[in-house]
Amino acid sequence: MNILMVENRYKTYFWDALAQQFIADGHTVRWVVQNPLFTPIHGQATVIAFPRGSNLTPLANDEVCTRTCKSDRLLNYFGGQPTHYNYYKSAIWQALDQAKPDLVIGEATLFHELLAVEWCKQHQVPFFHPSMPGYPGGRYSIYAGDSKEAIGVSTDCPTDEDCFALAEAIRKREKVPDYMRPSLPSDPGRVFPIHGSWPNRLTLIKSYLSGERFNTPSPLKKWRLDKAVKTRLARWAQISSGRFHLQAEQHYLLYPMQMQPESNLDLWGQAFRNQADLIGALAQAIPDNWKLLVKLNPKTKYELDDALLEQVMRRDNIVPVPYEVAMGELLEHVTMICTVTGTIAVEAVLSRKPLVQFGPGILSGEPGYVQLQNVECISQVIRDVESGAFPLADDAARTHLVKKLFTSTFTGLVSDPASLPSVLDPSNVQIIARNLLQVAERCE
Repeated sequence: MNILMVENRYKTYFWDALAQQFIADGHTVRWVVQNPLFTPIHGQATVIAFPRGSNLTPLANDEVCTRTCKSDRLLNYFGGQPTHYNYYKSAIWQALDQAKPDLVIGEATLFHELLAVEWCKQHQVPFFHPSMPGYPGGRYSIYAGDSKEAIGVSTDCPTDEDCFALAEAIRKREKVPDYMRPSLPSDPGRVFPIHGSWPNRLTLIKSYLSGERFNTPSPLKKWRLDKAVKTRLARWAQISSGRFHLQAEQHYLLYPMQMQPESNLDLWGQAFRNQADLIGALAQAIPDNWKLLVKLNPKTKYELDDALLEQVMRRDNIVPVPYEVAMGELLEHVTMICTVTGTIAVEAVLSRKPLVQFGPGILSGEPGYVQLQNVECISQVIRDVESGAFPLADDAARTHLVKKLFTSTFTGLVSDPASLPSVLDPSNVQIIARNLLQVAERCE
């Protein structure tokens, strides 16, 4: 099989381990590399030179580039401009035309990866985006291109009894998502510095100074943004200390914020990626006898902006939750939960809490939630909840949902080794390489 892989900073070291396994199994591996600092060792790499001067041109009426812009974190959060898009689209598509891959593997996160996804769509070549969802843990899904459609079916599903036990563990918050575990310098097998450490920052600064200005923001701009987040967190603490009072008879709609930048929301939940606007619309849509609880993400970043603080200050029915209040403390007081694409969706259904979801996810076809296309429709859902007409998942449905979490995922760890060093364990690499190829063969 002719496989092409797309560089993604530190994730490339894991992709490269997979490439070594693919080559050992007799396959051909080629690469598209946007950042030469992360050029892989195994396979044939096309390293795209950084654009200069005349290579930077205004964005024309190009549907592919316009679509990609909407998910580009450099443009959305760091004030970047898309003048490099025409250059990179031409270079990436030329590399793909020459490689003629049967399969492309990468993330669907950075702009150059999304441009590769667009080529795959036009040429009907599968683009595999392996990624670990929050549950069931220790497993990964294979997403098709830039969608949240999990492809492939796993057969290693536990018994109904074990699935129900996991549903209960999630409901009781005895089981939490893998990504909640912090990366530590002492992690076994660590080779690369953890994200946010000074060695890691120096690597990214080196990348920026070498000319990578298209996925790597200005260190000064990033420092200013991070400093602003700290200031806003202090302001949030001040506001919430005076307004957070849970009342026993009060109806609460809970909106747990999703971290940004993150493809989970910026790509898959793109229509609702402006969380300040979404929260304002929810506050306006709920009836007078309801209040909106807003909980910050445990890894708060740029989603906490001035527009959000303004919404909280302007609307009396928004209750900001103090940062230190745990989700478990809130759920017993919550009447209904709302999310775009967050992991809370699975937790809500398994906890028998009414759920409204605006983005795609694994719950499609399952009881216990309602999928909405616009915020205004939430008023009808609230009436159903108040009247007792909202259908919650029973134990059989909860067990079925957990089984679905297993059948849509495969055993193995997928991450960058700076976050999770154990992904480079040879046994992990072998099992993931094997599963990716098996799913690809079924797609032919």
